[in-house]
Amino acid sequence: MLDAFSDYIVPFQPDADMFKAALNSRGFDPEASFVAVENDEVIGFWNVATRNAKRYLISSGTRVGHRGRGLAFRLGTTAIRAAGNAGIESFWLEVIEGNAGAEHLYRKMGFDVTRKLDCYRLDHPSPDRSSCRLSDLATVAHTIQRYATWEPTWQNATETISGANPTCFLHEKGGAIIGAGGLVHQIAAGEPAALADLLAAAATAGALTLVNVDSADRELRSLLQALGADRFIVQSEMRLSVPSIA
Repeated sequence: MLDAFSDYIVPFQPDADMFKAALNSRGFDPEASFVAVENDEVIGFWNVATRNAKRYLISSGTRVGHRGRGLAFRLGTTAIRAAGNAGIESFWLEVIEGNAGAEHLYRKMGFDVTRKLDCYRLDHPSPDRSSCRLSDLATVAHTIQRYATWEPTWQNATETISGANPTCFLHEKGGAIIGAGGLVHQIAAGEPAALADLLAAAATAGALTLVNVDSADRELRSLLQALGADRFIVQSEMRLSVPSIA
């Protein structure tokens, strides 16, 4: 995996513990995942998660010296075929804008873009919890569902983050935020002022990163821009309706 991501568009070189934690939190399913092997060495992979009738591509890659042989396409089509055999209804993934080769490959497999996702970094040096109070994940997740206009992506879903001990705040005027270690997983509120307060409450490390904000959320996007947030990545969420295989 480290070799396959050595020239990735965004630097990503986790240690073994970080990699295992990411796989586990996203619901890694060994029986849904596939590798390409040559001379007893793994040269390509599709790491896949399963949740109910959905599957999700956690990560995929081909080692640098083995590209151009169609391994990624064969791995992907094998994973999709296995999903059809298992009665899976849909397959999901995200691809970074600018990674044209990967997006072309996924389209060739039958994936379509469902929405655009923005990733932001926000310097927020003055945490303020005066309008918020700590709460539990279940209560805050329910509150977010009440105010949210879009679903969080797989990596930010409540099922994914529940084992990470996230910090959760409720706003006194309605709204909530879920975060961990400066990373915001979910946020929603009834008014922009409450959104700003929730961001301030979560900024205990002096900075925040928001990954996979739906680009259609104009209110949150406008607030982040007004606060001087840096949009450092745009992603496309893609979906494939899995054909049922008898």
